[in-house]
Amino acid sequence: MSEAAKSSAEQAGHEAADGAHEAPAGHEAHGAGEGHGKVKEFDASHHILDHVVMGLSTDGKIVPHPYHHGVAVAGYEPRMVGPFKLEFTRYMQDLTVVAVLLFVVIMAVTRKVLVAVKSDEAPKGKLANAVEALIVFVRDELVKPIGGKHLVPYTPLFLTYFFVILACNFSGMVPWFFHGATASISVTGALGGSVFVLILILGMYKQGVVSFWVHLVPHGVPWWLWPVLFVLELIGPMIKCFVLCVRLFANMIAGHLIIGNVLKLGIFGAAGAGAAVTGLAIGIPLALGVSILEILVCFLQAYVFTMLAVVFIGAAVHPEH
Repeated sequence: MSEAAKSSAEQAGHEAADGAHEAPAGHEAHGAGEGHGKVKEFDASHHILDHVVMGLSTDGKIVPHPYHHGVAVAGYEPRMVGPFKLEFTRYMQDLTVVAVLLFVVIMAVTRKVLVAVKSDEAPKGKLANAVEALIVFVRDELVKPIGGKHLVPYTPLFLTYFFVILACNFSGMVPWFFHGATASISVTGALGGSVFVLILILGMYKQGVVSFWVHLVPHGVPWWLWPVLFVLELIGPMIKCFVLCVRLFANMIAGHLIIGNVLKLGIFGAAGAGAAVTGLAIGIPLALGVSILEILVCFLQAYVFTMLAVVFIGAAVHPEH
């Protein structure tokens, strides 16, 4: 064989060997690009994260899903009103749907009750009886014994708190369709802030503007201590309402995170098929148990928030000192 032929054969052999060594790397890169490589780590917090559903751009157009992985789509710039963007988020959507459904249910029950009253009959139906039982419970077990006669006229206000929070809590139990509005610190912050505003407004309305601010400090306090206690008594309702916000948010977000991480045992965190089956056998019963516990928490948190709202507003409407 000639020297030229030998050289060509050796070069072809080296290229074939190089191609054989490079093939797995290329295959691995292709697999990673197609999603066949390393399994993406599951993040249970994805269920509770808020995202923009639609936004209003500066040119007046409504843009659905204007962000992709946190980056604005081409040509989208949100219209601003002061420091706020005119965007509609997932939690806003959930809260709107829950409010509409709650309005429809309450109006349907009210209509049935009015028809029954005109006929001099008791309202019939499981839904009407359930709503009536909850209304009577809030009025007779929360407002009357805790707030007294001073808060009875404001019973519809506390019923609104109870039903809205209860409906939002239960919406978070429905997978895919809802995230649960009360799992958002913005929503619970607005609820807590509304209680603080009512403390001030109803307190000044019932006591008088001057008397309300004067009665923040107990009688008999030395004059030199009065400014310090006034500041402390003013900060007190702020802290109480902030605790209302954080308590509701923390309890509702905890259930979503726990269920997601428990299910991760079998689906996302397992190394093989056998481990996945074992993880599911453990994770599904645990998730079911946590879900049943979360049903109790949904009722409990609506009850606690409403009860504390009655206590705080009642103290402002009719102070003990």
